[in-house]
Amino acid sequence: MKRKLLLLAMFLGLQYAAVAQTKKVSGKVIDATTKQPLAGVSITVTDTRQGTSTNAEGAFTLNAPSEAKTILLTFVGYQDQVVELTGKPLQIGLLVDNKDLTEVVVVGYGTQRKKDLTGAVTSIGSKDVGGRQTLQVSEALQGSVGGVSVTRTSSAPGSGSNISIRGITTIGTNSPLIILDGVPVSNIDNVNPNDVENITVLKDAASAAIYGSRGAAGVILVTTKRAKQGQSSLEYNYEYGVQRATALPEYAGVQDYMRYFNEQATNDGASTGPFPQSSIDKYLENNLADPDKYPNTNWQETVMTNKSAPRQRHDLVFTMGTDKIKTKASLGYSDAGAFYDNRSYNRYLFRINNDLQLNSKMNINLDVAYKRTTNKGNANELSNNYNPIYEARIMPPIYDDFYSNGLLAFGKDGRNPIAQINEGGFSKTLANQISGRIMFNYKPIQGLTLTMQVAPTFDLDKDKYFSKQIKFTNADGSVSTIVNQPKTILSEGRNEAFSINGQLLANYTREIAKDHTIDVLVGYEENYRSLESLGASRTGFALVDFPYLNAGSTELRDNSGSANESGLHSLFSRLQYNYKNKYYIQGNIRSDRSSRFADKFRNAVYPSVSAGWTVTEESFMKSMNWLSFLKLRGSWGRAGNERLLDRNNNPAYYPYQATIDFTNALFYQNGVVTPLTGGGQQVYAVENISWETSQTTDVGLDAAFLDNRLTVSADYYKKKTYDILLPLDIPLYLGYDKPNQNAGVLNVKGWELEMGWKDKIGNVNYAVAANVSDAKSKIGDLKGTEFRGDQIIRNGSEYNEWFGYKANGIFQTAAEVAGAPVLNANTKAGDIRYQDLNNDGKITTDDKVLLGGALPRYQYGGNIRLDYMGFDFGAVFQGVGKKLSRLNDEVTQPFAEAFGNVPIEMVGKFWSPNNTAEQNLQATYPRLSRTSTSNNYTLSDFWLIDGSYFRVKNLTLGYTLKESWIKKAGIQSFRFYVSANDLFSSSKFPKYLDPEAGNYAYPIVTTILAGATLKF
Repeated sequence: MKRKLLLLAMFLGLQYAAVAQTKKVSGKVIDATTKQPLAGVSITVTDTRQGTSTNAEGAFTLNAPSEAKTILLTFVGYQDQVVELTGKPLQIGLLVDNKDLTEVVVVGYGTQRKKDLTGAVTSIGSKDVGGRQTLQVSEALQGSVGGVSVTRTSSAPGSGSNISIRGITTIGTNSPLIILDGVPVSNIDNVNPNDVENITVLKDAASAAIYGSRGAAGVILVTTKRAKQGQSSLEYNYEYGVQRATALPEYAGVQDYMRYFNEQATNDGASTGPFPQSSIDKYLENNLADPDKYPNTNWQETVMTNKSAPRQRHDLVFTMGTDKIKTKASLGYSDAGAFYDNRSYNRYLFRINNDLQLNSKMNINLDVAYKRTTNKGNANELSNNYNPIYEARIMPPIYDDFYSNGLLAFGKDGRNPIAQINEGGFSKTLANQISGRIMFNYKPIQGLTLTMQVAPTFDLDKDKYFSKQIKFTNADGSVSTIVNQPKTILSEGRNEAFSINGQLLANYTREIAKDHTIDVLVGYEENYRSLESLGASRTGFALVDFPYLNAGSTELRDNSGSANESGLHSLFSRLQYNYKNKYYIQGNIRSDRSSRFADKFRNAVYPSVSAGWTVTEESFMKSMNWLSFLKLRGSWGRAGNERLLDRNNNPAYYPYQATIDFTNALFYQNGVVTPLTGGGQQVYAVENISWETSQTTDVGLDAAFLDNRLTVSADYYKKKTYDILLPLDIPLYLGYDKPNQNAGVLNVKGWELEMGWKDKIGNVNYAVAANVSDAKSKIGDLKGTEFRGDQIIRNGSEYNEWFGYKANGIFQTAAEVAGAPVLNANTKAGDIRYQDLNNDGKITTDDKVLLGGALPRYQYGGNIRLDYMGFDFGAVFQGVGKKLSRLNDEVTQPFAEAFGNVPIEMVGKFWSPNNTAEQNLQATYPRLSRTSTSNNYTLSDFWLIDGSYFRVKNLTLGYTLKESWIKKAGIQSFRFYVSANDLFSSSKFPKYLDPEAGNYAYPIVTTILAGATLKF
C-alpha cells in the first residue's frame, strides 16, 4: 500500500512539474483568401501530441512546453502550415489545398499531375495496399479500384488472385501487363505489399496505348517506396495471425449414407441395396465394439487436422536520406500453414532502392531485389495431380482411416487420404528471382531529361515430386497386399529464365508565355526473354526414404528438355499540350516489332488521342464556390495483344512456324519390343498471323465539390477487340489440327463510378470511398467457330456464357415421364424435366440455349478510415451485385465416382419414393441415382443460382503510442494493431459454401491477426 501511495505521489509531482513548465499559446485561424474564420482546425505543438482545435470563431488556446518553438496546423481541404511561436497572439491564414488534384500520378514512362490526366487512370496509395494486411498484392486490389476485377477460388498457402481490367479483352490471355518501377514483371505478387508506394491502373487504350502490343488488357503500374531527404529510420513490423475456413461442406453420417446408397441402388434397378437394414440399425453399436470392422470416419476432420492455420510476417526496413544519397532497404519474411499437415508456403523478399545525386544535372537510381519462395505440399499436390481436399470430401464414412492399434488402414482399396499425407511423399517447389535496375537521368538543359535504363531479371526455379508406395497392413497387423500405387516415383525439374529490359527516353517540358505548356516524350525500348527447362524422373526405389534420382531404377527412367525465347523492339512517343491549365490534348503512338510473328508481319502501330476541358477554369464558373473542380475528358486509342496461346493453352512463341511434336511409340524389331521416338507436324502453320488489336472509346469526368471534400470520377466506354486468333477449319484431307488465324471480334461496354469524401469532426479525421463498375462482353463474330461446354463462346453470346437446358421442375410420376420428351431412356420419376424448346418431341443438344453470363457484373468496393488521438480504424468492403453461379458438385451431387459422400445440403430435400407426394412436390434435388447422373447433372438452369455477394474484406484497429512516452528511448513511433480479413459475407449460397470458393477447392479463409510496428 505504501508503495502504491509513493508511486501516486511521484506521478502527481511529475504532472505538477510538467504543468509548471508550459507557456500559453493563443490566436485565430482564418481562410487566407476569404478571411472567414475556420472552426475545427487541428493545432498541435510540433514534436508532441499536445494540441487543441479552433472554436466556431476560429480562436484557440493551448498550453505548450516552455521549449516549444512551433505549432502545426492541419485542416481538411487546406494546406498544412507550421507557425513559429512569438509569445504574442497569432493571426494565421490557411491556404486551400488542392492536393488531390496536384498529386503526381505515375503513368506510362513518366508522371503527370492528377488534374492534367485525360485518360481513364486510377491510383491508390500505400495505405490501400499495405493497410489491407494481406501477403499478396493481388488480393489487396480486390474492391479497391473501379473497373478492376479480382477473383479467386482458393486461399491455399501461396495462392494469388486473377486480375482483369474492364472485363474480357480476348478469347485467350486477359491478365493485364504489370510494370514494377518501370520494368515489366510476370507477377504482381513478386513485391512485398508493405514496399508499395502506390499502384496506378491504366484502364483505357488512350493511357495504355503507349505500351502497344502488351496493353490491350490494361496496365498496372506498381511503384515501390523510396527514401526522401532528411529521413533516417529503422523500422520493424511483426504480425501473427490464424486462419479459419469461412465455410466447409458437410456430409451425411454413416447410417444415413448406407440408407441413401441402398435407395440409390434400388432406384437404379437393384432388388436391394448392399447394406442390410439390420446392419444399418446396429452399425453405431457395432462400431463401438469393433471399429476396425465397422468404421465411422469423418474424413474431413481426419484430413484437416488443424482447425486453424498459422500465418506470420516479419518486415525490417532501413531508410536513410541525404542530399546526395537516399537509400531504402527492406527485408521481409512471411509464411503460411494449412489445415492439413505437410503443406506450407514461405517467402523471403529483399529490396534496396538507391537514389544517387552525382551533381545538379545527373542522378542515378540503382535498385536490387531478391525473391525466394518455398512451396511444400503432399505427393503430387503441387503438380495438381492430387488434391487432399477433394479426397477428404469424397470419401464416405464406411472406409477406415486408422486401425484401433494406430496403424494406417487402407481406406478404399489403398486410397487413404491421411495415409497419403503422412506417408505418401512430398512435393516441393523453390523459386528464386534476382532482379536489378540502373537508371541514369541527365538534365543537360532546363526542361530536358535524358534517361537510360537497364533492368535484368534472373529466375532459377526447381521442383521435386516424390510419390511413395505405401504398403498397408491388415487390422491384425499382418502384411496386406494392398498398396496405394504400383511403385515409388520421383520427378524433378529445373527452369532457368532470363529477361532484360532496356529503355532510352528523352522528355522535354516547357512553358511558353505562361499560358502554353508542352510535354514531349520520345523513347526506345527493348525486351528480351529466354527460358530453358530440364526434367528427369525415375520409378522404382529400393530405398523409399531416399528421394534422389540415383536411387531409382535405371530401367524405368525418363528425361525431357525444352527452350524458347522472344524479343520485342519498340519506338514510342507522347505529346501533351495544355492551355492555361484549361484545355488539354494528348497523343501517343507506339510501333512494336515482335519475334512471335513472321518477319513480314512483325510490325504494328498503336495510336491514341485524348482531350480534356477543365470547366472550372472558365471565368463563368468562378462564382460557383460549391464546385471546386470539374473536368470533362474523352479518349480514343488502340492497344495490342501479342501474348498468344497454342492449342493446349500454353504460351505460343512461334505460332507462325511449322513445329515438330515428338512422341514415343513401341516397335517390334527383331523379336524385341523397342521404344522409339518419332516426330511430326500436327498443327498447320499460317505464316501471316499477327496481332490482336483492341480499340477503346472513353468519355468521363472528374469533379470535386465543397472545398474538395467530395470527389467524383465517372467513365463510360466501348471496347472492341478484332483480329482475335481463332482455330479455324481447314480441309480434313490436309491431316493437320486447326491452325490459329486472325478472325474473331469481341465487344465490351461498361461504366465506372468512383466517389470519395474527406472531412474532419473535432479531432476525428475521416474518409469514405466507394466504387462501382460494370462490364458486359458480347461476342461479335467468330467466323462460325464455337467453344462449347457448360460455358460457351459463340456469335452473339457473352464471353463464357452458361449454355444448357431450361429445366421445368422434377418429374413426379411415371405417367408424367411417359407423356413427355426426355433426355435419355433412363429418365424416371424423380429426375429433372427439361423443356423441349424446338418442339421436336425429344430433348437433344438442339434444346440447349444461352442461360446467362457467368462473369461478375456490378462489382463494387469501398473503404472507411478514421483517425482520432492516436487511434486509427479502417474498414474495407467488396462485393458483386450480379452473377449467375453454378452450385458446386461437392454440395449437390451424391456418390461421386459411384461411391462418394452424400452432401448434407441435399438431405431431406431430394425426391424419394419414400416421400409423400406433397414432400416430393417440395423437393429441390432430384432422386438418388447414378444411371441418371448424365440427365440430372448436365448443365441446366436448375443448378444456377444468384451468385451476388457482399463481403467485409478487412477491419483494422490500431493505436500509436504518444511520442512523448517513447521519444527518450530513441523510438520515433510504436503502433499496435489488430485486424481481420474476410470476416463476414452475405450471399444466397448454402451456408456450407463460400461464394468465391471453387469446386473441391482449398477453403476461403478468415484471418484474425495482431501486429506491431516499431520505428527507431
